[in-house]
Amino acid sequence: MVAMITIASIVYTTANSILSSQSSYTSFAQTQTNNTQQQQQLQSKNNDTNKNYEKFHANIEQIIGHIKMAEFNKNTNNNTLAYNHTSHPIEEVLSLVTIPISNIDKKLNDSYFKDLYTLSALVNPSVPPSSTSTTKEAFSKQAQSSIDLSNAVIKTVIPAKTLNTTNHNATVIQNLLNTSKEEYEEGVKDGKIVSMLEYQDGTAFMDRAYFLFNNTKSIAANGDRQMISKLFSNLTHSTLQQKNPEEINKIIDEINKKLAEGSTSSSSTTNTNTTNQTMTNPSSSSIPITNANATNTNNVNSSSLSYISKIRSLLDQVISTYTANDTAKAKELATTAYLDNFENIEKPIGKELSDAGEQLLRVQLRDQISNKVSLDEIKQTISEANTVLDKAENILK
Repeated sequence: MVAMITIASIVYTTANSILSSQSSYTSFAQTQTNNTQQQQQLQSKNNDTNKNYEKFHANIEQIIGHIKMAEFNKNTNNNTLAYNHTSHPIEEVLSLVTIPISNIDKKLNDSYFKDLYTLSALVNPSVPPSSTSTTKEAFSKQAQSSIDLSNAVIKTVIPAKTLNTTNHNATVIQNLLNTSKEEYEEGVKDGKIVSMLEYQDGTAFMDRAYFLFNNTKSIAANGDRQMISKLFSNLTHSTLQQKNPEEINKIIDEINKKLAEGSTSSSSTTNTNTTNQTMTNPSSSSIPITNANATNTNNVNSSSLSYISKIRSLLDQVISTYTANDTAKAKELATTAYLDNFENIEKPIGKELSDAGEQLLRVQLRDQISNKVSLDEIKQTISEANTVLDKAENILK
């Protein structure tokens, strides 16, 4: 495990900075007309453009984290974990980023899609190996190609004026760290690794957060920067020791607190109008930085109920987009409902409902959309999901 984190850290800190480019970005939502409610929803999404950038950026950083961890596992002759790390972003993240990329550069979107599948095929146990597919050199070359394309996607979709801002990068870091919490909690119990895949996911996302922090010199320029660096070092050391998730979460919460203070200071220095509150991304898995240390049960339940409301809205949109034969958008919405929202309520609603919701949203609904089943089947699955949400609400109220 020491070797794993050390290798990841060396690779991450020597990578070229991705924070310089000029590009433009259109709204993630498709323009809808002749419906006042839909127009209002579209306007709301347009107002949240920067927040969409933050989530989009974090999703691509997660993909890079998976790729780097896949390369590590390939180099240590663990093809099973290497394959899991290449297939995971395809299954859960790629559908979230495909439409935004396609809106800007369809050719790049197609290339990215193909490239990630090519990387996964090199370690897919069901694909007959070619003369070169099983070599570490061939895999590393393809992994670098996927990372290069990931960086190109970030620079193409997110405008440089957004990509270079302190608040944007601080929020992406927060998003990555909060996601790593969830992964680490699933990977480590009582000081032992119970799921290597989830443990590696958590540490990979922490590494990406640290990489982005190191490449955003404006964060905490008021003197807290050294303190945040020490906290990140403590975080790495603690994950190596496989400390309990509660201890890891405390360190992450402290980093988030310092990031909030540092970004606020930097914002006031550069005369930007962005406040600490704008770092909250209601569609992402992250919680507001200013509330990172909140543990009050009422706050948790209130937040969970908000996620449930968001899930219901997304599922309604799944039906409308699927009815319009836009299966790509429908799958993106279904993935967002699970990955960015339902995962955040799994802990407070208990294992039974969590398992039921995961099966319906993460597996069944997404598979049905991919297989283009009848609309009635989609509606039936969503009805069952709403029943799970009803039960979850009763627990939380």
